[in-house]
Amino acid sequence: MCFAGAAIAQSMTPEERTAHLQWMRQALPDVPEWTAWQQKTGELPPDFDALPRSNLLPDPLRFADGRPVRTDADWEARRAEIRGLFEKYVTGTFPPKPSISGIVLLDETRADGCTTRNVRVEFGPQGKGSVRVRLVIPDAADGEKLPVLISPNLAGWARMLVRRGYISAGFAGNDRMDDAAALQELYPDYDFATLPRRAWLAQVVLDYLETVPRADMGRVAIFGYSRDGKMAAIAAALDPRIAALVAGSTGVGGLLPWRLAGERGGGESIESTTRMFPSWFSPRLRFFSGREDRLPVDANLLLALIAPRAALSEWGLNDQVANGWAIEQAHASAQAVYERLGRPDRLGLLHVPGFHGSNDPEACIDWLDRQFGRAPKKWVNDFVFPWNFEKWRARTGEKIDLEKFPAHDAAKAGRDFDAAGLRRSVGWMLGEAPPLLPEPPPLFPPRRGGPPPGPTVVAQGREGNPGQLAPDVPAWVIAAGGQEYGWLEPEKNAVASRRLRFGLGVTGDLYYPADTPAGTKLPTVIWLHGFHHPLGYMWVYRRDLHPILALVKAGYAVLAYDQSGYGMRWTEAAPFYDRHPRWSRLGKMVEDVRSAVDALEKDELVNANAISVFGYTLGGTVGLYAAALDARIHGAVSICGFTPMRADTPGRGMSGMTRYSHQHGLLPRLGLFAGDEARLPYDYEDLIALAAPRPVLIVQPLRDRDASPADVRAAVDRARRAYEKSGAAARLGLQEPDDYGRLAAATQNAAIKWMRENLSD
Repeated sequence: MCFAGAAIAQSMTPEERTAHLQWMRQALPDVPEWTAWQQKTGELPPDFDALPRSNLLPDPLRFADGRPVRTDADWEARRAEIRGLFEKYVTGTFPPKPSISGIVLLDETRADGCTTRNVRVEFGPQGKGSVRVRLVIPDAADGEKLPVLISPNLAGWARMLVRRGYISAGFAGNDRMDDAAALQELYPDYDFATLPRRAWLAQVVLDYLETVPRADMGRVAIFGYSRDGKMAAIAAALDPRIAALVAGSTGVGGLLPWRLAGERGGGESIESTTRMFPSWFSPRLRFFSGREDRLPVDANLLLALIAPRAALSEWGLNDQVANGWAIEQAHASAQAVYERLGRPDRLGLLHVPGFHGSNDPEACIDWLDRQFGRAPKKWVNDFVFPWNFEKWRARTGEKIDLEKFPAHDAAKAGRDFDAAGLRRSVGWMLGEAPPLLPEPPPLFPPRRGGPPPGPTVVAQGREGNPGQLAPDVPAWVIAAGGQEYGWLEPEKNAVASRRLRFGLGVTGDLYYPADTPAGTKLPTVIWLHGFHHPLGYMWVYRRDLHPILALVKAGYAVLAYDQSGYGMRWTEAAPFYDRHPRWSRLGKMVEDVRSAVDALEKDELVNANAISVFGYTLGGTVGLYAAALDARIHGAVSICGFTPMRADTPGRGMSGMTRYSHQHGLLPRLGLFAGDEARLPYDYEDLIALAAPRPVLIVQPLRDRDASPADVRAAVDRARRAYEKSGAAARLGLQEPDDYGRLAAATQNAAIKWMRENLSD
């Protein structure tokens, strides 16, 4: 979904912009390179209020001021606008393309079936710029021109390309060999950053290829993986001579949108990227940390700059820097441009098994063969998350009589609290769950040595199942270690775990203090993760202590599992509504929580009277639904879990109430109220009230781009009426950290402190 233009508020004052800069200095980790740039330039954060606000992807066919693209001339103007916005906020400015001043042959060798040629191409002011290029040219018939694949390293894919009849053109444009490093001094009047500089250098490689008789300049592609994939995408946007882009797991800043990834998506964000790699992009980009909704461009617009030329997005299904759902959203948005330009078949998707680094070069070349007319078979895009609300509604015939749903009257809210009626409404919205029979007794004797080992044991290589068909994501993360995952020492060394299966084939992991005495009954927390597609409950790019470790350190046992459609359960997303057209994925997630409680109540380590839920973003939503419907849940912590749905209308620049129905496919029936949000039969204040008098903590950061803190505060105040009637007003807590929508260490610690004070037996 793309935004259609949002109302622009009154501009910020210089004092407000200075105040935002002060907040950045206090709340965000220091980046010395960025701090030096800011102090040298004196640049303030942009006037965010003068920029359209939207958490949906910017519409490529609508100008920044909201005007639609209607003609070919409009599109050319919009394309120029997009490029200018990228240069202003992301890449920095580019100098004009230089002419080649010299080509120096370094060496040329013959091998069986090919020729390898190394050259140095000189260009720029006084010929001081240069780039090393290596061509590997397969033998061909006299006069035959061959397609070319450019790679940002000298070796490229030469060994495979030669066998497939392609010229390999590698150039020194990566971290290990970077001939673009000198460009900053050669062009001091332009501020293009490291990755954009390498992308700009690819133009010189193209100029050189025009001098190579064997090179078919109508069939030139460029490839890059990870940070090099970002570079390749920018290069393709810059130079129309690149006929095809093959971008492997670019992460954010490439073909993965900033808006749809970040902390909410369990991956890289503007903050983490500009902190860990401050030279990759323009320093100005860091101003948008937590303000991605104000960034005028995103990955879908980078794809739009490439249109109508071919572009392939490749990623690993458990790739920690990818997010398949978000990549597919960018693809769908850019597809509108390709369709307008008459080339809808030029956008491709390729997902492969594995973590970051998973790559299938042969399949990428297969795709190039189709784009270059070398293979007749049509490429079929296999969507991992093919949800479409309108198709669901057409298939099921779902409809409602809105007149039977009276508009909500906030003034009367809480006066006549009908708990049974609200639970029926919530149950109807979650859909018609199929029956879940009780789990039968085991067919085989119990496993020798007790329950299956947990990931902390598997990660050490002492036990496990080497013959399994899917990756053990938690064990892989723990074994990998490193700050980015939050599995830090010494805390992770003090945790034990074992595997727990419950519900209909759900696998979870129970973590607990390693020194827990036998016979101890621990208060237990169910950790419910957010929109973390690749790694599920394990998350990535935190650099703060993982919630599981923080909770175990505080004395809790923690049950963690991937929610349906995420992490190791990604295969459940696509076929869900074919199997259960009148249920909902959110309903399945709530059922999983209920089944988890069933299992925990029987566990010898768990205090059955002290089972709580702790959720972030999507997990915070699921936790509130579960607590509202299951009185066995002792308490709930919901962090960035909601903004009231009735007020979450499109014009406000948040994701809109339809984030659950149209965007993520979590709660389809909710979409039947689109445009009539006031008629929703319940809202989050009712879910919280249904949990009374049990302890509930709502954590709502004041700078969360995907929520209205004022609306959340009002909802908590209304829910408090139910707590007051039960004499338990103090059990409903609200914390409002001065932060954007993330689970930082300070926020996490404050929530756990509240739990210690309010979730005692």
